[in-house]
Amino acid sequence: MSEPTLSICVPSRNRQIYFQETIKSLLVSERDDVEFVFVDNSDDPSVMDGFMRAFAGDRRIRYLRSGKTTLSMMDNWERALKAATGRFVAFIGDDDYIDPELAGFIVNLERKIKVDAIAWTGPNYIWPTEGSKPRSISISLKTNVTRFPRRDLLRKAFLWEGCSHVPLSGFSIYHGALSRNLLDKIRQMGKGRYFEFPIIDYEMAFKAVMLGETFVHVARPFSILGVCPLSNSMTIGNVEREKKGQEDFFKELGRDMNDDAWMKGTPFRTWHGITACIYLIQHWLSYKYGLQHEGYEQNLIRAFTANCGLFRDRESFDLVAGRYRTAIAAWKGGRYLADFDPVFVPRGAPADGPRFCGLKGENTLVFPDDVGGVRTPGELFHLFENLLVRPDDIAI
Repeated sequence: MSEPTLSICVPSRNRQIYFQETIKSLLVSERDDVEFVFVDNSDDPSVMDGFMRAFAGDRRIRYLRSGKTTLSMMDNWERALKAATGRFVAFIGDDDYIDPELAGFIVNLERKIKVDAIAWTGPNYIWPTEGSKPRSISISLKTNVTRFPRRDLLRKAFLWEGCSHVPLSGFSIYHGALSRNLLDKIRQMGKGRYFEFPIIDYEMAFKAVMLGETFVHVARPFSILGVCPLSNSMTIGNVEREKKGQEDFFKELGRDMNDDAWMKGTPFRTWHGITACIYLIQHWLSYKYGLQHEGYEQNLIRAFTANCGLFRDRESFDLVAGRYRTAIAAWKGGRYLADFDPVFVPRGAPADGPRFCGLKGENTLVFPDDVGGVRTPGELFHLFENLLVRPDDIAI
């Protein structure tokens, strides 16, 4: 195979059931300009080794098996990216799905402009478990392509403009695609490494905005973010699960990041919440690369407030809000403490299945996520993909 248009990287650890379903869904594609980099980092390599033998004749696959030593997530993603050879590279989780036809959109796009980073709008899908009820899921039928000025993305990323509990910068290698040219710049910045910080998706997003020039968003969905029972996403909003998730994360990393020397300049720690974790990447960038970072403070406080709102039982909310309040009081002389005023909103009763199905507005289709009996993100995407405009035909 000549140089692939797109490399799709799927790193995995001890989630073989979901990994296998994702691989099967991806390999339905017949495109020959896509490279699949499947990277296992599981305790028992024999499970995926045996599964992958059935696909030994597919020249599009680069399979990296588990080694004798468990790698941190950062190192596992590093070896995945170093194995990729495509002009563009995208990562998904082992419980997600991405449309290999993204390669067709890239080819179409390259005829018109030189682009560094591509992002899109995609739905979330929660893998069903015993007793779980179907949920509503919405799919955009729009195809508009928008070029974002770098200055706007810098404000969204580092000034936290318009943020929720996370900055809305939007361009990363995770559920996005970065060009080889931009990735080479990122690797040069890291002196031979792509990933330097343990929170890898947002680290890459921030570096992409710092070093990239041309950013394109397409409204057509190209991936589905899956949430299986073992997903990191399942810990958000649950104090005990977040604590356990961080303990496991640092164990595999080989150290507690909160003890690193660069942490001495801030009162925030990873255990404050997901917003603090993402802010700490920017603090690290300032420490290591001299990132000039100011004027973001009140927006960050709003994001901390939104982070508290993810906790819908009173005890957890009070605990998280109290942690943030103590840290904010010790930050920059406590001058932003008055801006921190989280409000507890109790969890409502769960919806009894999807409440609406059909066309919402002119361009959004809403339906239950078990439509047609689907049980994986890949099956869901294959079900509705014929409703979408072919990537080759998207007007640019």
